[in-house]
Amino acid sequence: MTRAAARGTARADDEDEVPSAERKRSRPGLPVDVHRLSAALRRGKWWIAVAAVVGGAIGVAVAKLAIKQTFEAAASIRYEGLPGQEVHEAQRDLPSLVSITHSEPMLIAVRERMGLDNASVELMRVLVGVQSDPGSGLVTFTTTADTAARSAEMANAVVELFLEHHRERRREEVRSLLAEARERIEAVQGELRQARARYDGFREAHRITNLSAEQEQSITQAAELRSEADLAQAEVQSLEARVAQLQGALERTPRMQAVSSGASADATRLRELKTRLREARSSRSDEHPEVQALSRQVDSLERQVRRGGGDTTRMSVSTIHTGLRTSLAEAETELEAARQRSTSLEALATEAAARTNRFSAIEGQAATMLAQVNVKQALLEELDSQRTRAADDLRDIQTGFRAVAEAQPPESAVRSKKKYLVAAGFPAALVLLVLVVLVHRELRGLCVRTPREAAWWGNGPVVGATIWPRDPRALIDLIADMDDYAPEARGTMLVVPSTESERELAGEIAGQLNHDWSSASLLDSPAIASLPRPRSAPGADVVDVESSPRAALVRGGSTALALAAPYELDVLDGALHLDDEEDGGDLDAPGRRLVCTAWSGPPRGQALRRAARLADRVLVIVTSDAMPATELAQMKARLGRQNAVGYVLVAVSDDVARLEDREGPIEEFWAGGPAK
Repeated sequence: MTRAAARGTARADDEDEVPSAERKRSRPGLPVDVHRLSAALRRGKWWIAVAAVVGGAIGVAVAKLAIKQTFEAAASIRYEGLPGQEVHEAQRDLPSLVSITHSEPMLIAVRERMGLDNASVELMRVLVGVQSDPGSGLVTFTTTADTAARSAEMANAVVELFLEHHRERRREEVRSLLAEARERIEAVQGELRQARARYDGFREAHRITNLSAEQEQSITQAAELRSEADLAQAEVQSLEARVAQLQGALERTPRMQAVSSGASADATRLRELKTRLREARSSRSDEHPEVQALSRQVDSLERQVRRGGGDTTRMSVSTIHTGLRTSLAEAETELEAARQRSTSLEALATEAAARTNRFSAIEGQAATMLAQVNVKQALLEELDSQRTRAADDLRDIQTGFRAVAEAQPPESAVRSKKKYLVAAGFPAALVLLVLVVLVHRELRGLCVRTPREAAWWGNGPVVGATIWPRDPRALIDLIADMDDYAPEARGTMLVVPSTESERELAGEIAGQLNHDWSSASLLDSPAIASLPRPRSAPGADVVDVESSPRAALVRGGSTALALAAPYELDVLDGALHLDDEEDGGDLDAPGRRLVCTAWSGPPRGQALRRAARLADRVLVIVTSDAMPATELAQMKARLGRQNAVGYVLVAVSDDVARLEDREGPIEEFWAGGPAK
C-alpha cells in the first residue's frame, strides 16, 4: 500500500473516531453582519438626524394645532337607601342603579340636553364616566368637554337626568304597589267576609256567643288558678320551714334572763329591738303582727329610757324567748291560713280545667275557623298599612340618592397623553422610515460583503479576506497570512472562481501558493514579492486521471504545475493525492507538499464536480459585495461536495478589512479529506 493510501485510511479512521455531535456543528457566521448594518446607519446618520428634526417639528405642530384641549368636571351624589331598607341591601343594589348611566336612553337624553347632535352613543360613553363605591354609597360622575364651563354643565346635567330617571322609576314602582295593594285589599275583604260568615254560622249552630272569648277566658282562668295554687303550695312549704326554724330557736333560747333596770341595760335592749324591727320590716309589711309588736316594744322602751331609772339587776322573762314565741305563734297562724288558701285554689283550678275540657269536642274545628278569620283580618290590616305608606310615598317620592357636591368649572385642562404621543410619534415614524430605507438599500440584492456573511451563506469557513486586487500588494499579505496552516497542509487544493470575473484571480492565488510553499527555504522568508511569476497555461483543464494515471501535466487557470515521474496521481477514497514512491519519507519532497490547481473550466457541470471531488480541499474565490447570497448558498451543490470547502473574500472595503478576516472551522478545511 502506498503512503497516500495509508493517509487516506488513517484519515477515515480518524473520522470514525470523531463523535457525531462534533460532525454536526452549527452553521458558522451570520446571515447579515451587524457591522454591515451599523455601517449603513453611520453612513445615513445625517438622514436620520434630519428625519428626527423634521418629524419633531411636524409632531409638535400637529399636537398643538390639531389636538384640542379637554376639561373634566365631576359631580357627586350618595346613595343612602330607601326608607326601611337594610344597609347590605342598599350596597347590593347600588351597582345596578348606577349602571343606568351608560344606557342608550340615558346617553341620548344627555346628548339632547347638551346639544351634541353629531355625537354618537359610543362617543357619549367616552365623554360621560361614572364610578361608585358600594361601601360608602358615593357615586361620582365625570364628564369631558372642550371648555371648562361646558364640562361642569354636562356633569350637572348628568346628575339631574340621573336623579330624574330614578325618581320617575320610583314613582312607577309606588304606583304599581298602590294599585296592587288596592286589588289585594278588595280580594282579602271578600275572603274575610266569607270566613267570618262560616265562623258565625258555626257559633250559632253550637249556641256559642263567643267561642273564642269563652274558651280563652276559661283557659286563662284555669291557668291563673293553677298558678295561684302552685304559689300557695310553695308558700305553705316556706311557712312550714319557718315554723320549724322558729321552734328550734325557741327550744335553744332560755326562758329567764338577768336584766339591769339601769339606763345602760334599757339602751342595749332598745338597740336590740330596733335591729329586730328593721329585719322584720325588710321581709314583712307594717301591718304584720310581728312588726306591730316590735314597734310597740320599741316605743315603750324609748319612753322608759327618756324617763331614766335606777340601776338595779333582776331576773325576768327573756325578751328573746318571748319574741321567738310570738313569732312562732304568728308563723303557725300564717301557715294554717296558707294551707286553707292552697286547698281552695287547688279545688278552683280543678274545676276550671274541667270547664275547659268541655270545649274540646268543637275546639279544633272552631280554632281552624277562627284562625282563618284572624289571618284574613291581619292580612287586611297589613295591606291597608301598605296602601297608606304607598300613598304617602307617592306624594313625596324618595329615590335614596342625596346630592353631595355640584360640579364646578375646572381651572385647567386635562393633561393629555395623546399630545405627547403625537409629538413623539411623528419623529419616531420618520426615523423608522429612514432606517427601513437605509436597511433596504443596504440589503437590496443581499450580496455577501463580510467574512461572517460569506461563511454563513456558503456554510463553510472563510480562510482569509483581502482588499486585493484593489491593492496589488495585498495578495502578498493574504498568502503570507496562511503560513500558520498552509505549510502543514498536504495533498491537493482546487482553487475555484465563484464567477467568471474571478477566473484570473483564482489562477494568481493558486500560482502564488504553489511558488510560496515550493521550497522549505521560503517558509520563513517574507520577501514573497520578489518570487518569479508562474508560467501561464491558459485554457488547460484537469487531466482525466482515471484514463491517464501517470499524467504529465495538471493545468488550471493561469497556473501550470508540471508533474513528472516518479510522481503518480492516485484516486484514493474519491480524493486526489500525490504519491512519492522514492522520497523515503522526506517531508520536503514534492509528494509531501500542498499542490494547488486553479479551475478554468465551465463554472458548472460534471467536470467541475469531478475535479472538486478528486481534490483534498476546494478554495472558492468570492468578490465582496458582488456575489448574491442565494448563489453562494448553492456553491457546495455546484461543487458536488460538502466538506473541505473554504472561501477567500477578495476586494473587500476598507471598513470590512478592519474586521476579523477569518470565520468558521478553518482547521477542518486545511486538514482536507475525501469528498462527502
